[in-house]
Amino acid sequence: MTTIPYLGEICSLLSAVFWALAIIIFKKIGDRVSPMVINPVKSTIGLLLFILTYIILGIPLTPNTQFSNIDLITLAISGIIGIGIADIIFLHSLNILGAGISAIVDTVYSPFVIFFAFIILGESLTAIQLFGGVLIIGSVLYTSTKIQNIPVNRKRFKQGVLYGVGSIAMMALGIVMIKPILNTVSNQPRLQMWIAGYRLISGVLVSGSIMLYANQKENILGALRDRTLWLPLMVSSVLATYLGIAMWVMGMSMTTASISSILNQTATIFIMIFAWVFLGEPLTKRRILSIIVAMFGAYLVFIG
Repeated sequence: MTTIPYLGEICSLLSAVFWALAIIIFKKIGDRVSPMVINPVKSTIGLLLFILTYIILGIPLTPNTQFSNIDLITLAISGIIGIGIADIIFLHSLNILGAGISAIVDTVYSPFVIFFAFIILGESLTAIQLFGGVLIIGSVLYTSTKIQNIPVNRKRFKQGVLYGVGSIAMMALGIVMIKPILNTVSNQPRLQMWIAGYRLISGVLVSGSIMLYANQKENILGALRDRTLWLPLMVSSVLATYLGIAMWVMGMSMTTASISSILNQTATIFIMIFAWVFLGEPLTKRRILSIIVAMFGAYLVFIG
C-alpha cells in the first residue's frame, strides 16, 4: 500500500497537539473534579469510542490471529503499567507539586523512552536527530527554570518529584515494551487502532478499581451529577484518550520509539501556546524562544 512520507512523525506530532488541547480543558475542570474520577471516566469514554470505531470500520473486536497469547499479555501489562499504575502515581505527584512543576517533571519522558529503547530494543539516533531532541528537551527545561512558590516543604517536594519521575518512567516503559508488537503492524492502521483500544481495557479496569477504592461513592456521584462538566469532559476525552492515544500508537508503530517520543515531547510547547491563546496566560520572551528552538529541533528530527 502507498504510504505518506513521514506519516509516523506526523502522527506523533498530532498526538502532542491533541494532548495539549486536552490539557487546557482539564485545567479548566480540574478544580471541580478529582483527577481520580477524571482519569477512569475519560479512559472509559475513549475505550467506547474505539469500540464504536471498530464497529464502523468492520474491525473485529476479538484479537487478530497474528497476535500470540504472549503478545496479548504483553499489551495488557503495558496498559496496566502505562495507563493504570503510572497514572495513579502521577496523580499523587500532581497533588504534591501542582501542574506547573509536574509539567517540568514530564520532560523526562523522551529521555526515558530513548533509554529504554536503547536497552530493550537496541535503537539509536543519528547525530542530527539526537541534536534535535536535545534542542526540544533543552528548550522545555529552559522555559521552566524559574520555579517559584513551591507549595510544599523541600522534603515533600523531593518526594513529589520522585513520584513524578517514577510515573513517567513507567509510561515510557509501557510503550517501549510493546514496540516489537507495533513493528509487526507498521503498515496496518486497523490493527494499530485495535492495539490502542486493547491497552485501554486493562488501564480502565485498574484505574476504575482505584477510583472505587479511594473515593467515597458520594464524591464520585457528586462529580458525575454536574452536567456542566460533561461537555468539556467528553471533548477532552476524545482529544486525549481517543485521538491522542490513536495517534500516539500509530506514530510509535511507523517510526522509531526514540523519534516518536521526542516529537511527543513537543506537547509541552503546544500547551504553552494554547494556554496563551485560550487561558490568557502570558507568553514571555523566554517561552517564545523555547517554542522557536523546539520547533527547529522537531524539524531536525524529521530530516535526520
